[in-house]
Amino acid sequence: MVPHWNIMECVVRVLFLLVAVIFFGQLATGAKNILYISSVASPSHFLWSQRLFERLAELGHNVTVVNLYKHGFVRGVQLVKLEGIVEELAAEEEDYVEFGQMSPFEVHVAFFDLELHVCQRAVKSAGFQSMLDYPKDFRFDLVIHDHLAGPCLLTLLSTFGYPPLIYASAYNRQSTLTTSLGTVVFPGFVPNQVYDVQHPMTFYQRTINHLLYFWEYFFKTYIYYPKLDSLIQREINQTESVTSLEKRSLLAILNSNQILDPPEPISPNIVQVGGLHIKPQKSLPSNLVRILDHSNKVVLFSLGSNVRSDQLDSQILNKLIEAMTALSTTTFLWKLESDLSQKLPPNVITSPWFPQSDLLAHPKLSLFITHGGLLSVQEAVWHGVPMLGMPIYGDQFGNVNQLVHKGVAKRLSLVDATSDQLVEAILEITTNASYRNNANRLSRMFRDRRESPLETAIWTIEWVLRNANDSHVWNQSPSNSGFLERYSLDVLLLSFAGLMATGFTALLKLLKVLTCTSGKSKKKLD
Repeated sequence: MVPHWNIMECVVRVLFLLVAVIFFGQLATGAKNILYISSVASPSHFLWSQRLFERLAELGHNVTVVNLYKHGFVRGVQLVKLEGIVEELAAEEEDYVEFGQMSPFEVHVAFFDLELHVCQRAVKSAGFQSMLDYPKDFRFDLVIHDHLAGPCLLTLLSTFGYPPLIYASAYNRQSTLTTSLGTVVFPGFVPNQVYDVQHPMTFYQRTINHLLYFWEYFFKTYIYYPKLDSLIQREINQTESVTSLEKRSLLAILNSNQILDPPEPISPNIVQVGGLHIKPQKSLPSNLVRILDHSNKVVLFSLGSNVRSDQLDSQILNKLIEAMTALSTTTFLWKLESDLSQKLPPNVITSPWFPQSDLLAHPKLSLFITHGGLLSVQEAVWHGVPMLGMPIYGDQFGNVNQLVHKGVAKRLSLVDATSDQLVEAILEITTNASYRNNANRLSRMFRDRRESPLETAIWTIEWVLRNANDSHVWNQSPSNSGFLERYSLDVLLLSFAGLMATGFTALLKLLKVLTCTSGKSKKKLD
């Protein structure tokens, strides 16, 4: 009879060998070199990307991340920082509230100017130069790029022998991909991402929306991209246009989800992973647990990672504080970056940072006062929390409009709302059960998926790694078709010209018949 301990030893050895085979087999056949370019000047975009590249590293891939925020080797990821850019932008203290008062046409120009500014600094940075100094025979198996930063750093494609390229972005709108992936926009019923308009649009609004999409395309193609080409050629002596570089992209992974986003047909080369950044709930710090346990009602107030509450105009701050003071039985957790000169009431607790998603998951949290940033909105919807939206700039207006339309939020202007209106809105949302019920219903649908958003993104990336050599078979992007072809404007123009010619010919014949008839009548009278 075989001793029991011998059987257990054999089992342990077999299991050890099995794990070793799987692990080293993964390293031998599955580990790939991936270059991740995350150069959007927004901390939230970097955090979204971080969720993705850290998971890739956990699976054994070698990931190099070119970014604006971190440098070094962290959790199996090589971080290459394009130094000085975010520090310079922070020193300029951008007034985002004033930015939000611009017309949507001006907003597009401002965003393109920001991308150009970042590019000017990026290509001169030591971090970028370190990428150019890689061994000439080094190759990446895949490049992942957050396209919202613009195509400036796609110049690295030529440095590494043009590896396969895909996009992955914390943004959710495919209209930003018209020049690269050939996605089609629908101005008749999909508002431009910076156009503050409700659905459905009026005829006038649809007219402005068409002009806005055209302006975005025209400015990008004929003004912004030529400036980028000139800059890149001057600084690093590369002559290939950014237009041709961005058209190398095979597909895009977007932080979108049709439960939350405007109704929009999705191109087959778009993979939707809305909510990818949301992590499993963690325990809250003990100080926050005590606050929540001893509070009747708790409201979280945050304006995101770009807008600093402590730099708001004093009039705005005063009315916010006045409203919080009036609601003395409600506890407010306010993300406030530094102390204010104004005195705060005892029911207001401030901190430069809160574990936002974990707080939103707590059952005591009654309301989220938010700027309407996409990542914040998705976290609140995931956890079924109603919102008071106070959008400031960019796509935040459209995000909040969607929430209002779905019955999970109210909207107020951060600039124009009075303290009384703030109090009224907070009371309505926290006492009217329909907001919480609608939020729970939306949460259920938002969570209901075949697999997690992160798993979808990872599977897509590894599918491209396995099949990139056959991209000529599966990649059928219409990006090489022109603007006229993509929207069949040439066909419509020809059809219109044909109709006009037919109508004109028919009119001439009618006039000729009438002239002949009139002539015969005159002869008979004579």
